[in-house]
Amino acid sequence: MTSLEIRDLTVELGNRVILKNLDLTISSGSFAAILGPSGCGKTTLLRSIAGLITPKGGAIRFGKQLVSVSSLVLPPHKRNIGYVPQEGGLFPHLSVEENVSFSLGKKTSKKEREELVEELLDLVGMTNYQKRLPQELSGGQQTRVALARALAMRPAMILLDEPFAALDQTLRAEISQEVVALLKSSKTTSIMVTHDREDALVSADIIALMRDGQVVQSGNPAEVYLKPISAAAAESTGDILTLPANKVEGDQYRTPLNSPVEQIGQRAGYESGQILVRPEEIALSLEPGERRVSAKISKINYYGHDALVELNVAGLSQVVRARVTDTKGLEVGSTIFVSHKGPIRWVPDKATDQ
Repeated sequence: MTSLEIRDLTVELGNRVILKNLDLTISSGSFAAILGPSGCGKTTLLRSIAGLITPKGGAIRFGKQLVSVSSLVLPPHKRNIGYVPQEGGLFPHLSVEENVSFSLGKKTSKKEREELVEELLDLVGMTNYQKRLPQELSGGQQTRVALARALAMRPAMILLDEPFAALDQTLRAEISQEVVALLKSSKTTSIMVTHDREDALVSADIIALMRDGQVVQSGNPAEVYLKPISAAAAESTGDILTLPANKVEGDQYRTPLNSPVEQIGQRAGYESGQILVRPEEIALSLEPGERRVSAKISKINYYGHDALVELNVAGLSQVVRARVTDTKGLEVGSTIFVSHKGPIRWVPDKATDQ
Protein backbone atom coordinates (compact mmCIF):
# COMPACT_ATOMS: atom_id res chain seq x y z
CA MET A 1 0.00 0.00 0.00
CA THR A 2 1.14 3.53 -0.69
CA SER A 3 -0.36 6.99 -0.66
CA LEU A 4 -0.09 9.56 -3.43
CA GLU A 5 0.73 13.23 -2.96
CA ILE A 6 1.02 15.67 -5.86
CA ARG A 7 1.96 19.31 -5.40
CA ASP A 8 2.12 22.11 -8.01
CA LEU A 9 2.35 19.65 -10.92
CA THR A 10 2.81 21.38 -14.27
CA VAL A 11 3.05 19.53 -17.59
CA GLU A 12 3.64 21.09 -21.00
CA LEU A 13 3.39 19.16 -24.26
CA GLY A 14 4.72 21.14 -27.19
CA ASN A 15 3.60 24.71 -26.61
CA ARG A 16 0.49 23.72 -24.66
CA VAL A 17 0.12 23.72 -20.88
CA ILE A 18 -1.83 20.54 -20.12
CA LEU A 19 -1.57 20.53 -16.30
CA LYS A 20 -1.01 23.70 -14.28
CA ASN A 21 -0.06 23.78 -10.59
CA LEU A 22 -2.19 20.70 -9.91
CA ASP A 23 -2.56 19.43 -6.33
CA LEU A 24 -3.96 16.03 -5.33
CA THR A 25 -3.73 13.76 -2.30
CA ILE A 26 -4.94 10.15 -2.23
CA SER A 27 -4.66 8.12 0.94
CA SER A 28 -3.11 4.66 1.04
CA GLY A 29 -5.43 1.83 -0.03
CA SER A 30 -8.09 4.14 -1.50
CA PHE A 31 -9.87 3.72 -4.80
CA ALA A 32 -9.87 7.14 -6.46
CA ALA A 33 -11.62 8.34 -9.60
CA ILE A 34 -10.35 11.23 -11.70
CA LEU A 35 -13.49 12.61 -13.31
CA GLY A 36 -13.72 15.28 -15.98
CA PRO A 37 -14.55 16.05 -19.62
CA SER A 38 -12.39 15.04 -22.57
CA GLY A 39 -9.33 17.24 -22.95
CA CYS A 40 -9.11 18.36 -19.32
CA GLY A 41 -5.81 16.52 -18.70
CA LYS A 42 -6.95 13.30 -16.99
CA THR A 43 -4.79 10.92 -19.04
CA THR A 44 -1.80 13.27 -18.87
CA LEU A 45 -2.10 13.23 -15.07
CA LEU A 46 -2.21 9.43 -15.04
CA ARG A 47 0.82 9.16 -17.34
CA SER A 48 2.72 11.62 -15.15
CA ILE A 49 2.04 9.47 -12.09
CA ALA A 50 3.23 6.41 -14.02
CA GLY A 51 6.45 8.14 -15.07
CA LEU A 52 5.60 8.07 -18.78
CA ILE A 53 5.70 11.88 -18.96
CA THR A 54 8.32 14.18 -17.48
CA PRO A 55 6.62 17.16 -15.77
CA LYS A 56 7.94 20.68 -16.18
CA GLY A 57 7.51 21.37 -12.47
CA GLY A 58 6.04 20.17 -9.20
CA ALA A 59 6.52 17.05 -7.11
CA ILE A 60 5.00 13.56 -6.92
CA ARG A 61 5.40 11.34 -3.85
CA PHE A 62 4.46 7.71 -3.31
CA GLY A 63 4.20 7.57 0.45
CA LYS A 64 7.50 9.01 1.68
CA GLN A 65 9.30 8.33 -1.60
CA LEU A 66 9.83 11.27 -3.93
CA VAL A 67 9.40 9.88 -7.45
CA SER A 68 9.24 13.10 -9.47
CA VAL A 69 10.74 16.53 -8.88
CA SER A 70 12.76 18.90 -11.06
CA SER A 71 16.06 17.17 -10.24
CA LEU A 72 14.75 13.59 -10.11
CA VAL A 73 12.31 11.57 -12.21
CA LEU A 74 12.13 7.89 -11.27
CA PRO A 75 11.62 5.70 -14.38
CA PRO A 76 8.34 3.77 -14.73
CA HIS A 77 9.84 0.32 -14.09
CA LYS A 78 11.04 1.42 -10.65
CA ARG A 79 7.68 2.75 -9.44
CA ASN A 80 5.95 -0.63 -8.86
CA ILE A 81 2.84 0.52 -10.72
CA GLY A 82 0.31 -1.48 -12.68
CA TYR A 83 -0.91 0.54 -15.66
CA VAL A 84 -3.92 -0.17 -17.87
CA PRO A 85 -4.10 2.23 -20.86
CA GLN A 86 -7.30 2.89 -22.79
CA GLU A 87 -6.32 0.60 -25.66
CA GLY A 88 -5.22 -2.25 -23.37
CA GLY A 89 -1.61 -2.34 -24.63
CA LEU A 90 -1.37 -6.13 -24.93
CA PHE A 91 1.62 -7.76 -26.66
CA PRO A 92 0.19 -8.94 -30.01
CA HIS A 93 2.59 -11.90 -30.34
CA LEU A 94 1.81 -13.36 -26.87
CA SER A 95 -1.21 -15.43 -25.90
CA VAL A 96 -3.63 -14.36 -23.21
CA GLU A 97 -1.91 -16.40 -20.51
CA GLU A 98 1.53 -15.22 -21.65
CA ASN A 99 0.41 -11.60 -21.50
CA VAL A 100 -0.91 -12.02 -17.96
CA SER A 101 2.20 -13.83 -16.71
CA PHE A 102 4.67 -11.47 -18.46
CA SER A 103 5.25 -9.23 -15.44
CA LEU A 104 5.70 -12.02 -12.87
CA GLY A 105 9.46 -12.36 -13.29
CA LYS A 106 11.74 -15.40 -13.28
CA LYS A 107 11.57 -15.89 -9.50
CA THR A 108 7.99 -17.11 -9.71
CA SER A 109 7.75 -20.89 -10.14
CA LYS A 110 5.87 -22.39 -13.05
CA LYS A 111 3.18 -23.75 -10.72
CA GLU A 112 2.70 -20.37 -9.04
CA ARG A 113 2.45 -18.70 -12.44
CA GLU A 114 -0.18 -21.12 -13.66
CA GLU A 115 -2.27 -20.81 -10.49
CA LEU A 116 -2.14 -17.01 -10.44
CA VAL A 117 -2.93 -16.69 -14.15
CA GLU A 118 -5.86 -19.07 -13.77
CA GLU A 119 -7.16 -17.12 -10.76
CA LEU A 120 -6.93 -13.75 -12.51
CA LEU A 121 -8.45 -14.95 -15.78
CA ASP A 122 -11.33 -16.45 -13.82
CA LEU A 123 -11.82 -13.10 -12.06
CA VAL A 124 -12.12 -11.18 -15.32
CA GLY A 125 -14.22 -13.83 -17.07
CA MET A 126 -11.53 -15.04 -19.50
CA THR A 127 -10.94 -18.60 -18.24
CA ASN A 128 -11.43 -20.27 -21.62
CA TYR A 129 -9.24 -17.89 -23.63
CA GLN A 130 -5.76 -18.76 -22.37
CA LYS A 131 -4.29 -19.71 -25.75
CA ARG A 132 -5.84 -16.95 -27.86
CA LEU A 133 -3.88 -14.02 -29.25
CA PRO A 134 -5.05 -10.42 -28.61
CA GLN A 135 -6.21 -9.96 -32.22
CA GLU A 136 -8.62 -12.85 -31.70
CA LEU A 137 -10.37 -11.01 -28.86
CA SER A 138 -12.97 -8.25 -28.82
CA GLY A 139 -12.09 -4.84 -27.42
CA GLY A 140 -13.81 -5.63 -24.15
CA GLN A 141 -11.99 -8.94 -23.82
CA GLN A 142 -8.64 -7.25 -24.43
CA THR A 143 -9.43 -4.77 -21.66
CA ARG A 144 -10.15 -7.57 -19.21
CA VAL A 145 -6.86 -9.32 -20.07
CA ALA A 146 -5.01 -6.02 -19.58
CA LEU A 147 -6.59 -5.67 -16.14
CA ALA A 148 -5.50 -9.20 -15.21
CA ARG A 149 -1.94 -8.47 -16.38
CA ALA A 150 -1.75 -5.28 -14.30
CA LEU A 151 -2.96 -7.11 -11.20
CA ALA A 152 -0.53 -10.01 -11.68
CA MET A 153 2.52 -8.06 -10.50
CA ARG A 154 0.81 -7.17 -7.19
CA PRO A 155 1.57 -3.45 -7.61
CA ALA A 156 1.67 -0.91 -4.81
CA MET A 157 -0.53 1.27 -7.00
CA ILE A 158 -2.62 0.57 -10.07
CA LEU A 159 -3.62 3.16 -12.67
CA LEU A 160 -6.61 2.59 -14.93
CA ASP A 161 -7.32 4.81 -17.93
CA GLU A 162 -11.05 4.39 -18.67
CA PRO A 163 -10.72 0.59 -18.35
CA PHE A 164 -14.40 -0.21 -18.91
CA ALA A 165 -15.09 2.11 -21.85
CA ALA A 166 -14.99 -0.72 -24.42
CA LEU A 167 -17.52 -2.88 -22.57
CA ASP A 168 -21.25 -2.87 -23.12
CA GLN A 169 -23.34 -1.41 -20.32
CA THR A 170 -24.37 -4.68 -18.65
CA LEU A 171 -20.90 -6.23 -18.78
CA ARG A 172 -19.28 -2.97 -17.72
CA ALA A 173 -21.33 -2.85 -14.52
CA GLU A 174 -20.53 -6.49 -13.72
CA ILE A 175 -16.81 -6.34 -14.45
CA SER A 176 -16.26 -2.94 -12.81
CA GLN A 177 -17.90 -4.12 -9.58
CA GLU A 178 -15.72 -7.24 -9.49
CA VAL A 179 -12.50 -5.37 -10.26
CA VAL A 180 -13.21 -2.57 -7.78
CA ALA A 181 -14.08 -5.12 -5.07
CA LEU A 182 -10.82 -6.97 -5.71
CA LEU A 183 -8.70 -3.82 -5.60
CA LYS A 184 -10.36 -2.60 -2.42
CA SER A 185 -10.02 -5.97 -0.68
CA SER A 186 -6.34 -6.12 -1.62
CA LYS A 187 -5.82 -2.60 -0.20
CA THR A 188 -4.12 -1.62 -3.45
CA THR A 189 -4.14 2.14 -3.98
CA SER A 190 -6.02 2.54 -7.25
CA ILE A 191 -6.61 5.54 -9.50
CA MET A 192 -9.13 5.35 -12.33
CA VAL A 193 -9.57 7.98 -15.01
CA THR A 194 -13.12 8.22 -16.32
CA HIS A 195 -15.62 10.59 -17.88
CA ASP A 196 -18.48 8.36 -16.67
CA ARG A 197 -19.84 10.05 -13.54
CA GLU A 198 -21.88 6.99 -12.55
CA ASP A 199 -18.74 4.81 -12.57
CA ALA A 200 -17.01 7.35 -10.35
CA LEU A 201 -19.87 7.83 -7.88
CA VAL A 202 -20.51 4.10 -7.48
CA SER A 203 -16.89 2.91 -7.33
CA ALA A 204 -14.71 5.54 -5.75
CA ASP A 205 -13.71 6.32 -2.18
CA ILE A 206 -12.34 9.64 -3.45
CA ILE A 207 -13.40 11.64 -6.51
CA ALA A 208 -11.15 14.34 -7.96
CA LEU A 209 -12.95 16.66 -10.38
CA MET A 210 -10.69 17.97 -13.14
CA ARG A 211 -11.20 21.02 -15.31
CA ASP A 212 -8.72 22.79 -17.59
CA GLY A 213 -5.67 21.00 -16.22
CA GLN A 214 -6.44 21.40 -12.53
CA VAL A 215 -8.22 19.50 -9.78
CA VAL A 216 -11.00 21.93 -8.82
CA GLN A 217 -12.55 19.80 -6.07
CA SER A 218 -11.92 16.46 -4.37
CA GLY A 219 -13.60 14.46 -1.66
CA ASN A 220 -15.80 11.43 -1.11
CA PRO A 221 -18.70 10.91 -3.57
CA ALA A 222 -21.32 12.39 -1.22
CA GLU A 223 -19.25 15.54 -0.66
CA VAL A 224 -18.59 16.30 -4.31
CA TYR A 225 -22.20 15.53 -5.29
CA LEU A 226 -24.01 17.33 -2.48
CA LYS A 227 -21.57 20.19 -1.90
CA PRO A 228 -20.13 21.29 -5.26
CA ILE A 229 -18.09 24.47 -5.15
CA SER A 230 -19.44 25.75 -8.47
CA ALA A 231 -21.88 25.06 -11.27
CA ALA A 232 -19.10 23.49 -13.37
CA ALA A 233 -18.15 21.16 -10.51
CA ALA A 234 -21.80 20.20 -10.02
CA GLU A 235 -22.21 19.37 -13.72
CA SER A 236 -19.31 16.91 -13.47
CA THR A 237 -21.26 14.61 -11.15
CA GLY A 238 -24.85 14.92 -12.38
CA ASP A 239 -27.62 16.93 -13.97
CA ILE A 240 -27.89 20.40 -12.52
CA LEU A 241 -30.21 23.39 -12.85
CA THR A 242 -28.56 26.77 -12.33
CA LEU A 243 -30.95 29.50 -11.22
CA PRO A 244 -30.32 33.17 -10.44
CA ALA A 245 -30.55 33.69 -6.70
CA ASN A 246 -29.85 36.76 -4.61
CA LYS A 247 -28.69 36.28 -1.06
CA VAL A 248 -30.77 38.75 0.97
CA GLU A 249 -29.55 38.33 4.53
CA GLY A 250 -28.35 35.43 6.61
CA ASP A 251 -29.61 32.29 4.88
CA GLN A 252 -32.47 33.99 3.04
CA TYR A 253 -32.55 33.73 -0.75
CA ARG A 254 -34.78 34.88 -3.58
CA THR A 255 -35.06 32.45 -6.50
CA PRO A 256 -37.53 31.90 -9.37
CA LEU A 257 -38.87 28.90 -7.42
CA ASN A 258 -39.84 30.89 -4.31
CA SER A 259 -40.22 34.50 -5.53
CA PRO A 260 -41.67 36.18 -8.65
CA VAL A 261 -39.05 36.27 -11.38
CA GLU A 262 -39.17 40.07 -11.61
CA GLN A 263 -37.90 40.30 -8.00
CA ILE A 264 -34.69 38.40 -8.72
CA GLY A 265 -32.84 41.32 -10.33
CA GLN A 266 -29.87 42.87 -8.55
CA ARG A 267 -30.84 45.22 -5.72
CA ALA A 268 -28.99 47.18 -3.09
CA GLY A 269 -28.06 44.99 -0.14
CA TYR A 270 -28.33 41.76 -2.14
CA GLU A 271 -25.37 39.56 -3.06
CA SER A 272 -25.78 38.24 -6.58
CA GLY A 273 -25.29 34.54 -7.16
CA GLN A 274 -26.86 31.27 -8.21
CA ILE A 275 -28.36 28.21 -6.63
CA LEU A 276 -27.55 24.76 -7.97
CA VAL A 277 -30.52 22.40 -7.98
CA ARG A 278 -30.55 18.67 -8.80
CA PRO A 279 -33.61 17.30 -10.68
CA GLU A 280 -34.48 15.07 -7.71
CA GLU A 281 -34.70 18.21 -5.56
CA ILE A 282 -37.62 19.65 -7.54
CA ALA A 283 -40.99 18.83 -5.98
CA LEU A 284 -44.17 18.70 -8.05
CA SER A 285 -47.72 19.13 -6.79
CA LEU A 286 -51.12 19.12 -8.46
CA GLU A 287 -52.29 21.80 -6.04
CA PRO A 288 -51.10 25.41 -5.60
CA GLY A 289 -49.55 26.36 -2.29
CA GLU A 290 -47.22 28.72 -0.49
CA ARG A 291 -43.74 28.91 -2.07
CA ARG A 292 -44.93 27.02 -5.15
CA VAL A 293 -44.85 28.47 -8.67
CA SER A 294 -46.93 27.31 -11.61
CA ALA A 295 -45.39 25.65 -14.66
CA LYS A 296 -46.43 23.85 -17.82
CA ILE A 297 -45.29 20.28 -18.46
CA SER A 298 -43.55 20.24 -21.86
CA LYS A 299 -42.18 16.70 -21.90
CA ILE A 300 -42.05 13.51 -19.84
CA ASN A 301 -39.15 11.09 -20.37
CA TYR A 302 -39.80 7.64 -18.88
CA TYR A 303 -36.90 5.48 -17.67
CA GLY A 304 -38.86 2.70 -15.97
CA HIS A 305 -37.58 3.22 -12.42
CA ASP A 306 -38.28 6.96 -12.65
CA ALA A 307 -39.13 9.75 -15.07
CA LEU A 308 -37.68 13.13 -15.96
CA VAL A 309 -40.34 15.82 -16.30
CA GLU A 310 -39.47 18.95 -18.28
CA LEU A 311 -41.21 22.14 -17.17
CA ASN A 312 -41.62 25.66 -18.47
CA VAL A 313 -41.85 28.11 -15.56
CA ALA A 314 -43.47 31.44 -16.44
CA GLY A 315 -40.86 34.16 -16.96
CA LEU A 316 -37.93 31.75 -16.81
CA SER A 317 -36.08 30.99 -20.05
CA GLN A 318 -34.46 27.81 -18.70
CA VAL A 319 -36.18 24.44 -18.81
CA VAL A 320 -36.64 23.05 -15.29
CA ARG A 321 -36.24 19.28 -15.02
CA ALA A 322 -37.71 17.27 -12.15
CA ARG A 323 -36.91 13.62 -11.48
CA VAL A 324 -39.91 11.77 -10.05
CA THR A 325 -40.85 8.18 -9.27
CA ASP A 326 -44.61 8.70 -9.58
CA THR A 327 -46.13 10.23 -12.72
CA LYS A 328 -49.76 9.82 -11.67
CA GLY A 329 -51.75 12.89 -12.74
CA LEU A 330 -48.89 14.30 -14.84
CA GLU A 331 -49.63 15.00 -18.50
CA VAL A 332 -47.83 16.95 -21.20
CA GLY A 333 -49.45 20.37 -21.56
CA SER A 334 -51.00 20.42 -18.09
CA THR A 335 -50.24 22.93 -15.32
CA ILE A 336 -48.25 21.77 -12.31
CA PHE A 337 -46.95 23.55 -9.23
CA VAL A 338 -43.24 23.52 -8.53
CA SER A 339 -41.09 24.04 -5.46
CA HIS A 340 -37.53 23.38 -4.36
CA LYS A 341 -37.26 20.66 -1.70
CA GLY A 342 -33.52 20.18 -1.52
CA PRO A 343 -30.84 22.01 0.46
CA ILE A 344 -29.98 25.53 -0.67
CA ARG A 345 -26.74 25.18 -2.61
CA TRP A 346 -25.77 28.76 -3.28
CA VAL A 347 -22.61 30.05 -4.94
CA PRO A 348 -21.65 33.65 -5.72
CA ASP A 349 -21.46 34.55 -9.39
CA LYS A 350 -17.66 34.57 -9.31
CA ALA A 351 -17.64 30.82 -8.42
CA THR A 352 -19.71 29.61 -11.37
CA ASP A 353 -16.76 29.29 -13.76
CA GLN A 354 -14.53 27.18 -11.51
